[in-house]
Amino acid sequence: MDAATILATVLKKYQESSDFNGWPAHAIHSQDEKAALIDLIEAGLVDLINDEETHNPHIRLLPARPISDQVKRVSNKGLKFGCLFPTRKALVEVAGVGPDPAAPYTAALKLGAPQLEFRTFRLEVLERYRNDPTFRYSVDDTSGTIYRDSEDKESHEYAQFGFAFDENVNRYVAAFLRYLHDMSAEQQAYWAGFELQGDFQLHPDYYRSSILGEWPEGVSVFDAILEEKKIINIMSESMGKPRLFKSDYEAYRRPDHFGFLIRPTKKEFSDFCLRLDQLMSDDMNYKFFEGDIEVYEYGKMDSGEQIKRMKGTISLLMEWLAAKFKPKDENDMVPINEGFRAVRKARQKPAHKIEDNVFDEAYYQQQRELIIAAYGAVRFLRQVFANHPACKDVDVPKWLFEGHIWTQ
Repeated sequence: MDAATILATVLKKYQESSDFNGWPAHAIHSQDEKAALIDLIEAGLVDLINDEETHNPHIRLLPARPISDQVKRVSNKGLKFGCLFPTRKALVEVAGVGPDPAAPYTAALKLGAPQLEFRTFRLEVLERYRNDPTFRYSVDDTSGTIYRDSEDKESHEYAQFGFAFDENVNRYVAAFLRYLHDMSAEQQAYWAGFELQGDFQLHPDYYRSSILGEWPEGVSVFDAILEEKKIINIMSESMGKPRLFKSDYEAYRRPDHFGFLIRPTKKEFSDFCLRLDQLMSDDMNYKFFEGDIEVYEYGKMDSGEQIKRMKGTISLLMEWLAAKFKPKDENDMVPINEGFRAVRKARQKPAHKIEDNVFDEAYYQQQRELIIAAYGAVRFLRQVFANHPACKDVDVPKWLFEGHIWTQ
């Protein structure tokens, strides 16, 4: 085969395969064919990808190595377990492929882009799927999926996505071209309207699991809060007390709307603050404190009538801790008090209806700061409980004990 035949064969394989596959390089045998291939590589028309750089060389997952490295692999018998792919230059200048605004991410693959090249989008792109019950929408703080059966009942829409950050740790949606290509043309055009240009980095655990094929290293701060509360309840019962928290959520079993904001509006942030306070101050059980401290406070009305009312849960918690634990430094309890009160204060800020749709990306950072304070409060509370003699045998998961927590 001469260079023209090799290039035509590579283009045909790539364009006619269902998954943009490469042509197996082991078909190149003679020295003349190898010389012709080297000419194509050096001309920027063909890329050689082999099993030294990817577990599946039949698909262009990542960018090819530099041209000089590819040429060395041709010369050093690197064709046996490799595949040949047309470059963007070959697809545009030889095959005449052009952009397609109707399905831009499929078009990117048709133009030779790596399938694990990602695009970045504003978080609001997910709002449509979260609010539409015809979609099955699942998301954690590292990745998510979108699924919907199509009207013809014989196919479906499915997409995977992750998250990315800019240098200021602002949060965005990230999706690989491979998964964007799986979307319908209508969905691709919709996502394109939210696409951003700039320098972004994938969430470390999304990169680790999707690119490196490794297990995630950390756990979301939202799951960590719920797991801390679960352990605190176990410790409460070990002390012979009722559970401190009424709910039974735990890591990976979150209530709705307990996660990073999708749309940074005053209303969505206010709703989150409400949910967080419901899981903290509102979730504390008065019965836990009974028998140890006075749970009521007394007073008089202007008329002289005696009144009796339950103390606030945060006040009860701090009073109980002061009665039961004697830290070396009284300031050791400050993070608990400040964390719980920060959440309560954020909830109590009035959200006037006229301001419900105020859009401000600053809410992303405000939420992050608040969830870090909340996590610090419940984590330190669990550590205080762990000092009780009855809690010494309560098991704390290694990831929670060591604090492998993602707060972004």
